[in-house]
Amino acid sequence: MRHIGFFTVLVFGWLIAPAHALVDGPWVEEEPARYRLIAAEVDGTPYAALQIDLKPGWHTYWRYPGASGLSPEFDFQGSRNIDVRAPLFPAPYFFDDGVGGFNGYKDKTGIVFPLLMQPSGELDMQGIIGVCREVCIPMNVAQRLVFNRDGLKSSPHKDAIAALLKAQPQEPSKDLVIRSASFDGVSIQLVVSGTALEDVSVITIPGPHDIIGLPRIVGRDEDAFLLEIPAWSKLDHPLIGRKLTLIVRAGVRAIEQEIQVRDHRLLPQ
Repeated sequence: MRHIGFFTVLVFGWLIAPAHALVDGPWVEEEPARYRLIAAEVDGTPYAALQIDLKPGWHTYWRYPGASGLSPEFDFQGSRNIDVRAPLFPAPYFFDDGVGGFNGYKDKTGIVFPLLMQPSGELDMQGIIGVCREVCIPMNVAQRLVFNRDGLKSSPHKDAIAALLKAQPQEPSKDLVIRSASFDGVSIQLVVSGTALEDVSVITIPGPHDIIGLPRIVGRDEDAFLLEIPAWSKLDHPLIGRKLTLIVRAGVRAIEQEIQVRDHRLLPQ
């Protein structure tokens, strides 16, 4: 009985002790990148985050990679007492690679996972990300953390996860917003307005049968840009009346906005 009681105390202590060592994994070196999993509570919500550190010249992809690339995929089925919600990505950048371009990140980035959990739990991540330069290398990522809510509250990774959350696309506002979207049969005409606009870039998330080209700036004034985006549907699904989701970036600022496409012929001339 003494041995059983001692074992119970060990297990119970392991589950409740706020051990910081269990809220981060070791950096795993996989040429040409390294990664690790961290966890912390931010503003009362528990999160885990996959940190990715890419070597110069290499990139990885957003949830919609663009014309080329590999969407990241994750599996947490091996976790215990933790339910992992949909991943949260920083606002992506568009990179023109000369063959259609891609949406993603370079240097340092990360993906955040909101958690629903019991007082203690085990997080088991298995996944794959694309790491590319001239060639694309599918990179397996895997790590396991064991922690409790007390450990997350005192985690040293709060600031890192908070920064990744802040880097998500924001809601549109008067500082950056799509004022209108219309279709003339060939291109989407997009009007983006805001404050202190030096330049803007746009990423369009297409429907399953849409072909969306690269946007180009065709006009601007003090507080607005006019962009044209070639677009059509492989199955002749009309774009007019549809709602499209777009990411607009102006320097470090970025928004995600859903907007209905209007008939360009019906706009005031």
